[in-house]
Amino acid sequence: MTDHIRPINARPTNAETGSLSVAAFHKTGRQPGPFRQKGIGLVEVMIGVLIFAGGVMALTGMQSQAIRANHDAIQRSQAVWMANATAELMRLNPDGLPTYVRESSAASANLDSFCQGSPPYCIGTTCDADLMASFDMHGLMCSSANTMIEPKMDIQCYGSCGPTDKVTILVSWGARGSEKGVLEDRQQVKFRYNRN
Repeated sequence: MTDHIRPINARPTNAETGSLSVAAFHKTGRQPGPFRQKGIGLVEVMIGVLIFAGGVMALTGMQSQAIRANHDAIQRSQAVWMANATAELMRLNPDGLPTYVRESSAASANLDSFCQGSPPYCIGTTCDADLMASFDMHGLMCSSANTMIEPKMDIQCYGSCGPTDKVTILVSWGARGSEKGVLEDRQQVKFRYNRN
């Protein structure tokens, strides 16, 4: 009887061409079956970092736009308050209208120097119409300098500034972080009313 001696490195007779037996896989340290990736490659990490960075940048841009819009809304509400307050003061002091026009122009030209001067003291004392108008405009413009960016007021009187003539109040301010197509360099609010 002939002994069938098989070499040690010989492939099993039932193995397919190009494949290794389970024992051969164990000797090489690999596992049988489909190839399984272990760990994350550098390309996947870089793609994940890029996606994350893009999301953070988009979120930051949206937040800065929201801050700009919120700041503009605060400025606009302050301007509306200024215009309404000026209209009410002029209704209470109709004879001082020319002084309101003159003082608003002086304050808008150079607010710093306008606010350094002391207003006439009209609380609890008797003031004429012009002194009261100067006192009112000093209070309005100098208090708004702390809450608005470069506030300016333009008061125009149509006709002879009589009791029934139209008056226009234009309040403008500097826009913060203005962008082309989003915000102009200056924003404004305009009111017109009849003095009757």
